[in-house]
Amino acid sequence: MSVDPVKSLRAELARDGAMSAVVNAILDRCDRTGALPGQMTLRCRSAEEQEAAMRLLSPAAVHVAIDSRARLDLARADARLRAEGWPGLAEVLYAATGRPPRNLRGEAAVLGTRAGEVAAALGDRHAGAAARFLRTTAERLAQCHGEFFEMARSGGLSKLEEELDVVARCIELAERNGGPVRLANFARLATGSTKGLRAGDRRYVRVTDALLAHLPGIAERVAAEGLREPADRRRFALECLNIFRNETPVDVLCWGRFVLEKQGRRLDAPALHHELGEPCRLLLLHLRDARAAAVRAERVVSIENETTFNDYVEWLRARGRDEIVLLSEGQANWAVVRLLRLLAEAAPALPLAHWGDLDRFGVLILRSLRRRSGLGIEPCWMDAAVFERCKAAGLPLPGGEREEIEALISAAPEEVGSGLLRAIRDSGVWVEQEAVAEAVLRE
Repeated sequence: MSVDPVKSLRAELARDGAMSAVVNAILDRCDRTGALPGQMTLRCRSAEEQEAAMRLLSPAAVHVAIDSRARLDLARADARLRAEGWPGLAEVLYAATGRPPRNLRGEAAVLGTRAGEVAAALGDRHAGAAARFLRTTAERLAQCHGEFFEMARSGGLSKLEEELDVVARCIELAERNGGPVRLANFARLATGSTKGLRAGDRRYVRVTDALLAHLPGIAERVAAEGLREPADRRRFALECLNIFRNETPVDVLCWGRFVLEKQGRRLDAPALHHELGEPCRLLLLHLRDARAAAVRAERVVSIENETTFNDYVEWLRARGRDEIVLLSEGQANWAVVRLLRLLAEAAPALPLAHWGDLDRFGVLILRSLRRRSGLGIEPCWMDAAVFERCKAAGLPLPGGEREEIEALISAAPEEVGSGLLRAIRDSGVWVEQEAVAEAVLRE
């Protein structure tokens, strides 16, 4: 260039959109690393942009491939400018556009270091799982990774510190929570607002995921449930800590002759509905602080699926048998667990059983129910012999299921349900509870 390259380029940028696109693409690359790269590849969106690149750098510094990608030799163009006594290429481009030079990588590193220091300082003010969460977050921030780093970049360090402190308070309060509490009330205590921690929002996800990662024992309890959906795993993690989204939907459908007592009053709805031949629904609130005052039954059976629950109740009524039947609806909720404990406390010799699908999840539900209740619940029609009788009605195992079953057997070869799991693995099918009921209840 024989004229001032800054003035010449500034004038061209004012009238040539293709030149502006090329120059800004080069400066974007400079900003990412804080320096002019020796070479770069530019995807040209038009022939005008290819021509603009050649005018800017010289035809010898631009090689255009068939796919419209242009290889720019920026080091060559920079050297030519300097040889003519002008500033380097990057200085000319920044001056002509009026853009201040940046080093985004360096800026990110500085921000990550400062954000990590903020999280580490908060970690010194918290304890337990909250402190472990903050230390881990500090490490990720220093590496410029993760959601909290993006929060620091978009909202600043003050916003980051405020959110980390709130999340840590939620974790701390959850870890030491002693009694049942609704999520909205827990949120008010931890954040100052009932809306500060709502199921499914980002803070809720941050808190529950941190509890799963940093509170010993929670992840193992949740994994043992076999829950597939992240939302279900997060909900159950809080329930393990006695934090419920709302207690009124937590209930148990039951059938049988028993009476509860609470604050000196009889709660005889189950027995009354039994006389009418109907099941009864009890809320977890009904069961809290109650005891079973009278229990009349040969055994207690929890049943996984509602259709089988109703079929079994009709079968018992037709034969005049005295049993108490509870619907677990898949993974049993805390109302089911609480009622099982009340019945077992009132009648310690009463046999307890669970009946579910003949598949991996059916076994996991049984094991979870035993573990959460602390009771010796036995499988009902959930063994290899029943499976062999009913496997003609079986459904093919989904892909990868054999491997999941094998891992479960290897981890606990003698635990309840292992014999059934081996039969399922070897046959390649699983059997719905309804198909089993059709066979066994007919007999």
